[in-house]
Amino acid sequence: MGEIRSAIDIALEKTAHIDSDGSSSAQREIKNRGKRAGSAFLDTADGELLQQAMQAANKEEGLLLIEGALSILMAALRLPAQEEDLNKVARIGEALQIIIPQGEMKELFDQLQQILHQFLGEKSQLKQALEQQFMPKLRAKQQELSRRYGQNIPLEPTQDPEFMATLNKNMRMLEGKYDGVLEEVRARIREAGGISE
Repeated sequence: MGEIRSAIDIALEKTAHIDSDGSSSAQREIKNRGKRAGSAFLDTADGELLQQAMQAANKEEGLLLIEGALSILMAALRLPAQEEDLNKVARIGEALQIIIPQGEMKELFDQLQQILHQFLGEKSQLKQALEQQFMPKLRAKQQELSRRYGQNIPLEPTQDPEFMATLNKNMRMLEGKYDGVLEEVRARIREAGGISE
């Protein structure tokens, strides 16, 4: 019984500093409302709903709402995998224009759209260049397989482990170059929204 009692005492000592007045849970709930508002905008693009959510709060709540919404929007800001993903980036820019209109988000996101469009172009060019580079090796493997098994076996570059390893390595380098741009944009968003992190 003594061991159980001491374990309980230890647990109570470790949790004694936890604030029990509920203010931190109220703040967490306000941030969560902001997160829900940001997420809903990403799903529906309903700017009026987002604007109402932001205006419904007093000044102190408004800062917490903004912080919650911005956390969702910044988490959704990623490098596009395809052209259609640029629509989501544009939607994030629209939400930021509503949440922090004084932050010049429209100009920032117009520039970001151009940069990400350039990223998609470079990504496509990189893949094409590597496919051309690996095509002679791939044809040689096809001929060897045809000779060995007596039938034509078509191979795609994506089936070649060496090609995929080279492609992934080069894509990571390209993405690393553009990830820095996204981090800079996130820093500007935090600054415009008054978030310290």
